[in-house]
Amino acid sequence: MTLADSAGRCEASLSRAHPLTMFGLDALIAGAARLRPARVAVADAPTGAEIDHAELDRRVAAFRADLRGFDLRPGERVLLLAAPSSATLVALIGIISAGLEPVAAPLGLSVGALAAGGRAVAAAALVAPAAIGGESLEELVFGVASQAPSIRLIGSLGPGTIDGAVDFGPRGQSGASPAAMTRAASSKKVLIGALDQYGAPQFHEQAGLISASLGLVAKAHVSGSAPLLSLVSPGSIGGLVAGPLAALLSGATLHFLAPFDGAAFLAALDAIGPVRLVAPRAAMADLDAAGLLTSGALRACVAVQRAGEEEPAFEPSHPYSCPIVEIGGDGALRFPARGPIGRAAY
Repeated sequence: MTLADSAGRCEASLSRAHPLTMFGLDALIAGAARLRPARVAVADAPTGAEIDHAELDRRVAAFRADLRGFDLRPGERVLLLAAPSSATLVALIGIISAGLEPVAAPLGLSVGALAAGGRAVAAAALVAPAAIGGESLEELVFGVASQAPSIRLIGSLGPGTIDGAVDFGPRGQSGASPAAMTRAASSKKVLIGALDQYGAPQFHEQAGLISASLGLVAKAHVSGSAPLLSLVSPGSIGGLVAGPLAALLSGATLHFLAPFDGAAFLAALDAIGPVRLVAPRAAMADLDAAGLLTSGALRACVAVQRAGEEEPAFEPSHPYSCPIVEIGGDGALRFPARGPIGRAAY
């Protein structure tokens, strides 16, 4: 074993021993609401809508209360079609908090892959945005449900509604009673699932994901001094580790941008200021070609590979590009150390 291997294993062990790995993701949300209630937690760049930590916790509690109004048993699984948005984050944490297991799928998967994933995990419910970029997802949602017979509840996250689906959007989340807002006692034991591009599920312990994010925060020097801008859905494990979890653990504000549009992306960079960018590994060459890695607009990049893919380390064309960290679809840091913050096995 090399010295680098030993250091990597030691770092992993220390991260797993961190006290925060003893909590579930819903407890992290609640803790942030107590520590910094009025600070912006998450924002949707296309609309400019911002949610502070207190409101994020309230929305999670309301989503949890709504879920508990239906015949869903503890430990049942909810298939979540996950766009990069605050609504997805609320739904993901609300599902966990209710003692249910989320199985997230980034948008772009076919009806067949989503349905196969729903059948594989025996999903009891399907929750999805009503539309993305003005395009309705109603046909996709009902196409998946028709091929996954275990699904008995369909929910919509907005914007707008899906005919015949339960409205789980912010307007539908109101008046949760204190009793209904109690987190499931076993929520920290809930596993988080994610579908790969073929619809095959993989499950992860929350403690392991928090540990991976702690390692990323340390390597990428993520802090509250600069916001995170994520182009990657929290429906992927890499996107969850590098986006919402890194923001919660560091105190940084998290901005989502979806659907991706070049002009909207540049406008977001101008409006937000220098950011740490969470982007698909496949987008790095385009960012490099556009000169964004050297422009000063990006303090650092976290490049997220797709689940199940192993790509070579990205090499920017300019030696003075911003620092880059690459992580796998499972949230693990990848590749030998390089540059100011490097790439390291984790």
